[in-house]
Amino acid sequence: MSPPIPARPGRPRATRVAAALVLALSLTAVSALGRVAAQPAAPGVLAPPRAVMATVTGQVSAAVAVLAPAGRLSAPPAWDGAVAPPVSAAAAVVVDGATGALLYGKDAHRRLPPASITKTVTAMVALERGRLDDVVTVMIDGPAFAIATDSSIMGLLPGDRLTLRDLLYGLMLPSGNDAAVAIATHLAGSEEIFVGWMNAKVAQLGLHNTHFANVHGLHDPDHYTTAYDISQLSLWAMMNADFRAIAAAPLWTVHGSRTYTVTNLNPLLWAYPGADGVKTGWHEQAGPTITGSAVRDGRRLFVTLLDSPRQIADSRALLDWAFGHFSREG
Repeated sequence: MSPPIPARPGRPRATRVAAALVLALSLTAVSALGRVAAQPAAPGVLAPPRAVMATVTGQVSAAVAVLAPAGRLSAPPAWDGAVAPPVSAAAAVVVDGATGALLYGKDAHRRLPPASITKTVTAMVALERGRLDDVVTVMIDGPAFAIATDSSIMGLLPGDRLTLRDLLYGLMLPSGNDAAVAIATHLAGSEEIFVGWMNAKVAQLGLHNTHFANVHGLHDPDHYTTAYDISQLSLWAMMNADFRAIAAAPLWTVHGSRTYTVTNLNPLLWAYPGADGVKTGWHEQAGPTITGSAVRDGRRLFVTLLDSPRQIADSRALLDWAFGHFSREG
């Protein structure tokens, strides 16, 4: 579930080979990150880890390596050495949108619950496997589900008929857990099969510290990710034009058997110039979580924070720092 609503407690073989080689190099770099100590910080500031210097000179994200045409990856941005601001999050990253390079990391590979930013992957798997204009007949009772699970909902009722497109907006904007279940049962026949698709996609992207147990992000001990993995999953999602439109929409009017409007609960869209996504989350065990995207002067950066009491202040500070102190060479 997501704030501010409070909870009640056929590529050619050569391309495949090239992508696989880039991905292998990427994963080697990623595995090394956990073994690198942070630079000493000046009083009152948090220095980027030394891993940053290695990453910006050559690491390519798993998502970019898999999806970009061979030979079309641009060079990572150059860092001027300025230290990053302190943040309240238990884990945090900033990632370059063009290359997936890790520009900043704090416990980047620590496994933590993601809460509703899970729905980023739910939406993308649905976009890959479904058709937006397909009409779905809903079986879930959203208000009853909310009472039983302490969920944020879109407000679905049994017998509602609406498009998959409407369900995706209801999934992402008001963070509808009922929409997540309706999407999964429509496309896969069961939530369990759909979750299997989600985990298969994570494995395809080479992200080994993420595992999903459900489609909405409610707490489960076997449902976890890392700030780094979620940033890469966000990068992958924002490559899709339909996903970008959904993530950036301030509101959406559902036109089905009932007509009503859902509102985007991601405060970063209004709190940061150039923000265009992606998703927030919250539950008691996860704390506030966010994966955000912002564009400035044609450059896209991603920020991901897990268990961040100051999620918007932290996001703004890290984005300002990264936009200000990393630049394209040439």
